[in-house]
Amino acid sequence: MKIKERAVIEFENIHKIEPFFIRYLTIISTLVLIILFIFFFGTKRLNEEYNTVNVWNKKTSSIEPPSHDDKFNIDGVFKHNFFVKPEGIVHYFDFNGDTIYSTNLSRGELATLNNKNFVIYKRYGNYIDAYNNTGVIIWRTNTSIYPEISPYAERIIYHSSDNSKIQMFDFNNNPLSRHIQYGEIITDGAFALHTGDYIAGFSSGDIAYINRNGNLSFAISTILSEINIVKSVAISEYGSFALAVSGIRPEYITLYDANGNTIWYLNTELNRRRHVSSYISEKSMTAFMLADKDIILYSMNKGKEINRINIEKYNMQNAINMKLNSETNSTIMSISKDAKSVVLIYDNNDKEVVFEKEIDGWVYNLDISNLENEYMIVTDKMIYTYKRVKL
Repeated sequence: MKIKERAVIEFENIHKIEPFFIRYLTIISTLVLIILFIFFFGTKRLNEEYNTVNVWNKKTSSIEPPSHDDKFNIDGVFKHNFFVKPEGIVHYFDFNGDTIYSTNLSRGELATLNNKNFVIYKRYGNYIDAYNNTGVIIWRTNTSIYPEISPYAERIIYHSSDNSKIQMFDFNNNPLSRHIQYGEIITDGAFALHTGDYIAGFSSGDIAYINRNGNLSFAISTILSEINIVKSVAISEYGSFALAVSGIRPEYITLYDANGNTIWYLNTELNRRRHVSSYISEKSMTAFMLADKDIILYSMNKGKEINRINIEKYNMQNAINMKLNSETNSTIMSISKDAKSVVLIYDNNDKEVVFEKEIDGWVYNLDISNLENEYMIVTDKMIYTYKRVKL
């Protein structure tokens, strides 16, 4: 008698033993497609929900109220509230663009200023006068030096007439440091925005860091090259880090801490014989350098290249100047040449440019308000404010 073999898997029980992912394959596939759609298109879709609008603008030399968009207001506070043009004007204004104080400069007169005070001096003269931002004189002294004021801290650096020595003062004109000199001339200098710490680069290839108390934190030689010259220095907002671009054949970019210890250095593979624009931000932990065809972004942790923003698309290759503020989740930066500029807003998290504007003129200053979604652009001709708003 032939025994009929029983099927190992009975047809009616097939679905009971299917793996979970097979039983729900249709549902899982749909969910995966939705996730992929959000991943590839979500960022673009979210960006399209926002727009950057011009709130107000005015001429830098005008004391009249600005042109204003009635639908939007600047609600935050900008640190930057001033403009100066040699032999032109000193101009203070508030966040709405209304003039606080302005004064014309005579022929041969120059000025350096911050958000609270300014100093007027002569191109060829032997005195400097210090004022507050309402035009009240604070002090006057006879000297032939050239002053430089920290943008948002009450510190002044005096440059000798031949630009070979520097000395730090407070804004009561009290000396805080001794005279400092390394090499023949000072090739570049920069203030820490909020603290007044100062770094200077010299033609000898040396850099010197003066802290806010006037003490020399360090003075060291940069990495040796065939021609050892400092072409750019930068210091972070609170003075925790310093940067130098130095040397010809090869050119190096080097990051230091506030004690002069080298954190990292890189060969830029460029051999430029001119000033180089560079910035560092301890807020975004990013170093920025203007190259011939790109703005290069480096991680401040290990010097790894984060991104390159191509500037050829704006016809800005070989731009000669860059301005930058990177204190929030976004960075506002500008590049300039031939009296033309391009301003970019870069999202530090998404690592992409979210706003771009071409400007007729040189950009002098850039700022971000304390609300982080409002931006100021100060050029040699105009002052603009923008706001990033949800549509």
